[in-house]
Amino acid sequence: AAVLVGCQPADRSGETFGWVDPPPTVQDVTVTRVIDGDTVEVDTVEGVTRRVRVVGIDTPETQRPDTPVQCWGPEATTFARELLDGQRVTMRDDPRVDLVDDYGRWLQYLVLPDGREYSVAAAEAGAARAYIYDDTRPPQLAGEIAAAQDRAEAAGLGLWGPPCHGGL
Repeated sequence: AAVLVGCQPADRSGETFGWVDPPPTVQDVTVTRVIDGDTVEVDTVEGVTRRVRVVGIDTPETQRPDTPVQCWGPEATTFARELLDGQRVTMRDDPRVDLVDDYGRWLQYLVLPDGREYSVAAAEAGAARAYIYDDTRPPQLAGEIAAAQDRAEAAGLGLWGPPCHGGL
């Protein structure tokens, strides 16, 4: 038997579902273009333009090739424009998801100037659905986003009300 001397237990304060998340990387950016309710372009302080897919939500399609505009898609895009267009926001990654998706977009959260998470705000307004790409490791804000969606659904807001009633 081995005896370990002087070992301290690991700090497990950030542990969820059996793993410890590293701290997120944050960066102030300016939203220069809203593509749809869950995809924007940002300029970094270094002057680099990046396309960002917002983590934790999915909005009805308006720009996908060979896909018709979905119910509440234009309204979700308008919601994003009202909250994000031209705003200086804090972009932060989620250590539980990849940094870049299959389309080359950065996967990031956007923190609004007032401190709200855009993902949560969009779900709460009924402009977005909670979305988990990989069920084995949900994003950090999955619970908050799902709770916000539940509130919107219960109130019949946005895509949960007429004419969509939750459908596309």
